[in-house]
Amino acid sequence: MLPGLSALAQTSYFGNTATNIEKIEKFKKTTTLFTLPYSGYKEIEKYNEAIKKVWTVTPFKIIKPEELATYQRSTDYSFFYLDSYREQIDTINNLNLVYGLKVISPSIKPDKMEEITLATITLFPDALTNLQMTFIEQSNTKRAARSKLLSLLYNQAVFFNWSPGFLSGYLKQINDGLLSNQTRGLDYSFYNTKRLPQLVNETLYVPEYVREVFSSQTAPSAQETPAEEQYRYKLKFVSNEILDSLILNKDSNIKYLVYTKRSSDKIISIYDSTDGLLIYQIFSFQSPNFSMSDLNNIKKTIKLIQ
Repeated sequence: MLPGLSALAQTSYFGNTATNIEKIEKFKKTTTLFTLPYSGYKEIEKYNEAIKKVWTVTPFKIIKPEELATYQRSTDYSFFYLDSYREQIDTINNLNLVYGLKVISPSIKPDKMEEITLATITLFPDALTNLQMTFIEQSNTKRAARSKLLSLLYNQAVFFNWSPGFLSGYLKQINDGLLSNQTRGLDYSFYNTKRLPQLVNETLYVPEYVREVFSSQTAPSAQETPAEEQYRYKLKFVSNEILDSLILNKDSNIKYLVYTKRSSDKIISIYDSTDGLLIYQIFSFQSPNFSMSDLNNIKKTIKLIQ
């Protein structure tokens, strides 16, 4: 589980927190082991290509989840694996999912190792995965629940915002952040004043899952948006598979949107596949559903820059 660090950005990293500075330098001397959901090993070459494209901070290797135990007591390795953490807001407990980067070091307790989280990628599970997670949490002891949750995440869970191409964009942020010993976390909102306005003349690629999730939502009360405020630039909905091929193709430079729904919040991000740069991100507290206003806000931001 995660330490007391908030992960309210699509990708969060903790490179200059007081407790992590020394750990970061040790991390840079490790080999990073990536695990994938079992369905991902059918595309292991794509995942290897996606990681290789952006991950330079350490050597890396893709392993199976069951191989983790072989390495987890060695400080020569760091690990990316699926995880969950509970977050309490007022009286509400939320369970959030992440793909986390961990390192280990000797604990103050004899013969024990301590896990430190250096970075997280926030994942967007489908409705069935959410229901199964809730059932596991409510029906088991803490230890049993953790074991069953990990089994669910690797064997059955579905994540909308997960694919080789998406992973490449996320890892680019973490790689560069940790290389420069930076921290990104709390309620991270951002826009690139040079790249974002290029959408006036370029197509914004949107993964098909955004339209599917939008269509399944309860329709909000209708609100008239003035025509001049509506997003009227070019949009194209594409499958994750097609988007992957565009993101990973060196000759195909596109800008694409990622919608991430947490328990009760959402993150809207735009990446530029030219170099994996994050060019726009906004975190919306207690507003988890995608809406047309999310696109309109992109236009508002562009107009503000111009």
